[in-house]
Amino acid sequence: MSRAKMICPDCGSEMNHHANKIDYTYAADDTAEDQSIFGGVLQEAHTCPNCDRIELRINHESRSS
Repeated sequence: MSRAKMICPDCGSEMNHHANKIDYTYAADDTAEDQSIFGGVLQEAHTCPNCDRIELRINHESRSS
């Protein structure tokens, strides 16, 4: 279940995955499914070691079925 590495949109460096966080304020729409087991969506937090940019992305692999 490996995911593609996240690339920094500012400098092009490979970003580091730091944590998974539940976003309770996320308003689900047609592009993302509500993860009702958490009451929100599980997001991955990534930071760039080169320019310190922070990015989040939804973790679809942890979806409950």
